[in-house]
Amino acid sequence: MIELVDVVKRFGDFVAVDHVSLNIEKGEKIVIIGPSGSGKTTLLKMINFLQKMDSGRIMMEGEEVGYRRDKKGRLILEKPEIICRLRSEIGMVFQHFYLFPHMTALDNVMEGPVTVKKQSIKEAREIALDLLGKVGLLDKKDVYPAFLSGGQKQRVAIARALAMKPMLMLFDEPTSALDPELVGEVFNTIKALAEEGMTMLIVTHQMGFAREMADRVIFMDEGRFIFEGHSQDVFSDRMDNPRVKAFLDKVL
Repeated sequence: MIELVDVVKRFGDFVAVDHVSLNIEKGEKIVIIGPSGSGKTTLLKMINFLQKMDSGRIMMEGEEVGYRRDKKGRLILEKPEIICRLRSEIGMVFQHFYLFPHMTALDNVMEGPVTVKKQSIKEAREIALDLLGKVGLLDKKDVYPAFLSGGQKQRVAIARALAMKPMLMLFDEPTSALDPELVGEVFNTIKALAEEGMTMLIVTHQMGFAREMADRVIFMDEGRFIFEGHSQDVFSDRMDNPRVKAFLDKVL
């Protein structure tokens, strides 16, 4: 459904993402693990066109998207309206929620469909109410973010992303900013979406979640994919990749 081909991102002399290729199939749940600073968040941002790549290709359903090339072959981001349309197909949930503080939970979820997809307020409201119910927050629809817990904010952020009906959901450390007792409610929400068949790419430091959720686990380090396999291969005594094993020994 979505394919990255030989994607590179540099910040000066530092190579944050180093010739990474990835296929994401419809309905697949892929979890990326690895140490901080290994390029995981940068990779997600490039998939959602929040970060411009330096070289490579991004394909959606077999078609190259997001960039055009100048006469010298350099990549140039497409026009803002084209990027906006592409982003509407890819939902992203950040670790720090980024809800609009001056809007209620309901208004936050309605904003994308009304502003970007030009849906009527009536239609957007129906969608938003349904999604707030799905994430267990219908009773918080008129509450502002300042009066929500971290877990509730993150579930509103998930509902807001789902309101755009994306083909792919990106989760960037969705529980890292939460108190430990709130982690479960967000994971349960993501798990329920997975069981409905949502395609997901998840960056997390929660190894238990990765073990339970992932169809495929990718270990990323220094901008590269070091290991890729089924979760039972990664989290087992048979793991013989020394870098992955050393990482897991520290975090498990």
